[in-house]
Amino acid sequence: MNNFWIIFKKELMDIFRDKKTLIFTILLPIIMYPAMFKIIDFTMKDTTKSIEKNITIAYKGNESSSVYTMLKNLNNITIDNTGNANEKLKKGKISLIIEAPEDFDFKVSNKTEATVKIIYDKDSSKSSLASSLIKDTLDNYNKSIVYGRLNEEGINTDILTPFQVKEETLDNQNDNTIAFGILSVLPTILIIFMISPTIGIAADLVAGEKERNTFEALLSTSVKRMSIFWGKLMAISSVALITLIVTLASMIASMLYIFSSEGKLSIPIGAFIVIGIVSLFVLIALSSIEISISMFARSMKEANTYLGGFIIPVMILTYIPFMMDSKNIGFLFFNIPIVNAVVVMKEAIAGVFNPTHITVVLLWHIVYVIATVFLAKFMFSKEEVVFRS
Repeated sequence: MNNFWIIFKKELMDIFRDKKTLIFTILLPIIMYPAMFKIIDFTMKDTTKSIEKNITIAYKGNESSSVYTMLKNLNNITIDNTGNANEKLKKGKISLIIEAPEDFDFKVSNKTEATVKIIYDKDSSKSSLASSLIKDTLDNYNKSIVYGRLNEEGINTDILTPFQVKEETLDNQNDNTIAFGILSVLPTILIIFMISPTIGIAADLVAGEKERNTFEALLSTSVKRMSIFWGKLMAISSVALITLIVTLASMIASMLYIFSSEGKLSIPIGAFIVIGIVSLFVLIALSSIEISISMFARSMKEANTYLGGFIIPVMILTYIPFMMDSKNIGFLFFNIPIVNAVVVMKEAIAGVFNPTHITVVLLWHIVYVIATVFLAKFMFSKEEVVFRS
């Protein structure tokens, strides 16, 4: 046990002696997440304010019609009729094209159907927001015409609204759409940023020592090989754990500070427990695989190549549940490595604590940890792997 602690402390000292490790594991999450969320919040607010302040549109149709007059009289509408409307819409110089029939007023006065088109660019968030705003404006204008017709006939306009529809959310639910959207992808971001700093560290822990010819010297000491293995595994797992804690704390604190003022932002206490336990299993399993890969590699360059190839499928798996509804996830996804960790975290953040799902995921992760640790121990015990050249 004493030898294990010696190896563990040695590896941690070597890891944190490198300033880059401190930057990527501690300082970067603290700086990055507040800045990222602030930029997202600012960008969304700025886009919304810009649309509410002024919308530039092109109008196609009779410029003496009532719909054109209505649009022109709105303070936040600028009409650009200088031509090339479609090209300007593609380039973002205008937000919308409003197309009304030439005989719009004739159709309205004769109570026949008239169609007004709103043409927008679905790839532009500004154009999409502008489309929603103008649609609401035209709907209100449409209602005013209907109410006018009813008044002419002496009919009470209340007959058009036999009942009111009022939307409410359940108590203690997140009202901030942006914050809730970020919360739903938190597990994906968490796993990626948790393991990213460990790639270079894993390559250096074994393959790097092989390359510097210090690994053989370490093996020749009285320290047992398994003590060396556990020391290195716990060192890299500790870095991943520190990254996990700092990343989670930074993200949650940033979101609470930036988004909570505009609506409720609450995360169940149980979610932190689920995220912490599942993440712990994930980081040990992934760290064991990284150690195995580093052991197999002949050099740092080869280890980085293998580890880079390893991280790609892990990232793909974390993105699979990206668009899933947290409250309607199929049971199959709770049995797929990495995916099951993400989906059970998504459920916990949404306040869903399904005992069956949590139990299945934890059992799978116990299997993953046992299997990957035994794989790493096996790699350490094989002379043809340790001294592969």
